[in-house]
Amino acid sequence: MSQTKNFNLPDLGEGLPDATIVEWFVKEGDVIKLDAPLVSMETAKAVVEVPSPVSGTVLKLSGAAGDIIPTGAVLATFEIDPNLPQRADGQDTGHSHGHAPAAPAAANPPPLPA
Repeated sequence: MSQTKNFNLPDLGEGLPDATIVEWFVKEGDVIKLDAPLVSMETAKAVVEVPSPVSGTVLKLSGAAGDIIPTGAVLATFEIDPNLPQRADGQDTGHSHGHAPAAPAAANPPPLPA
């Protein structure tokens, strides 16, 4: 049994209410891999490349270049391919809310002995 997943437009920064589609990197019917470029979105501050949240077939894209999509609205629908790599449930995508950011790796490692 195939599983479909709706992907809602994440908040791309600063609590903005929406973003404008600049360019889709896929079309309906394409197979996309996890974290591959999905769409380029323009916010009030920048153009952001949004990666695919899953691996699978693109069933539906919501909108075309120039369309404004509200934050939280469905951006794309996928048929998940269980034979391709998927993100584990709860794994951070970098677009989550309400969680403390992960502690960065040691930014200044101790110097190596001479």
